[in-house]
Amino acid sequence: MNHGRRDVLGAAGGFCVAALAGCLDEPAGDEDAPDDDLYASFFTLAEFTAAVAGDGTTVENAVPDGEHGHGWEPPSTLVPEISEADAFVYLDAEGFQHWVDDAVPELEDESDLALIDALAGIDLLEYDDDHDHGHGHGEDDRVEELAVGELILLEGNEAVAYAHGDHWHDDPLSIPLEDSRSVTVVAETDDGEELEFGETYALAVRTADGHGDDALVYEVEGDAIAFEGFEDEFTELVVQVLEDDDVVWEAPPLETEVGEHEHGHGDHDHDNGHNHSHGEYDAKFFSDPALAQRGVENVRDGLIAIDPDNEATYEENAAGYLEELTALHEEYQERLSDRTHDAVVLAGHDSFQYLGERYGFEIHTPVGLSPDAAPSSEEIADTVAFLEERGIEYVLWDYFDGDRLAETIAEEADTVEDTLMVSPAESTIDDWQEAGYGDYLGQMREINLPAFETALGAE
Repeated sequence: MNHGRRDVLGAAGGFCVAALAGCLDEPAGDEDAPDDDLYASFFTLAEFTAAVAGDGTTVENAVPDGEHGHGWEPPSTLVPEISEADAFVYLDAEGFQHWVDDAVPELEDESDLALIDALAGIDLLEYDDDHDHGHGHGEDDRVEELAVGELILLEGNEAVAYAHGDHWHDDPLSIPLEDSRSVTVVAETDDGEELEFGETYALAVRTADGHGDDALVYEVEGDAIAFEGFEDEFTELVVQVLEDDDVVWEAPPLETEVGEHEHGHGDHDHDNGHNHSHGEYDAKFFSDPALAQRGVENVRDGLIAIDPDNEATYEENAAGYLEELTALHEEYQERLSDRTHDAVVLAGHDSFQYLGERYGFEIHTPVGLSPDAAPSSEEIADTVAFLEERGIEYVLWDYFDGDRLAETIAEEADTVEDTLMVSPAESTIDDWQEAGYGDYLGQMREINLPAFETALGAE
């Protein structure tokens, strides 16, 4: 399915290109000019942008090193800083970076700011049951041993949100910052029988998508849930029904916002068929070095559109980086082609769907899409069985997820010899920088390629 997109916006009215000499330098003598000429919404796009713009350009990565591109929430000062730049490079993939979803409508009003969508023209892969092995977010992935037809959150006598099937109505749920809000839960089975909480059944709540774990706390008592907000950000919550301490039903993830947001999360229309990091489409196309080339071309075309006088510079810079990506792609092809296995196990959420799709191997994960989702004992057992059935000797783990789950699985599987670290290449750390492979190309070549080569038995 084609990605809905804004190709290049801005560069209108009084936008000045006189200072753009292939490096977007600060105009001489202009003390009020911004320190950063270009902004990118996370590490990988900053890498692509810097490569195309050239050595003299300042490209600011909005997300601090060591933070996931899709799980970080910005300070209130970030969007005003971006509005002072010449261009903002981002992914028009709703749900991938929630703060970007909110910022773009505001930034569109800045006549001197160009918005460059690095996803333009890229067909995104869908998340599906075959790929996620039944462990992602979605109707088929939720626990439904009990037939709950409808679940309603009430504040007083007013319904603030209600769920049936695989979606919520009237979301997001708003939680005040540094204050509390309580709701009463009413649930009915498909037969219209109301569940009594506190006797046979009990309520529980968990965080669904991980990036808002510290945003709020919640306490369940009987049929009531009390929330208290601590950080101004978005998260997703899952309401569960328990019987004898076992989860027998859970609601779909409920979009939840802590604090007040000018562009509400509910405005994003999560069922509109656009691209969702934790929904129907996977925005992490850059795990495929061949497809990453299209993202670089989009950045190149965007910079040319706002600075046509330096088209030759951007063309030349982009061509050099595209050659490096082509060489990386060919190296992956060569080193992964003759292999023992056609599957790997990744003990973390799957950031490598495009990599597996490109080079023809399966990625099995017990976690699915959420960075911090905790797999059940059954899902871990299924993964152990998968390893033993396939004779797989290594378990991969994402540095930004940690190795605890990988170690647990490795201890249980008789075939596993060791665990291997990989990086989603959407952030970096000081140690990798000091070692000389902290950039996108370095991580893909020096961290990921050897790990996948070993895990696939291609050495």
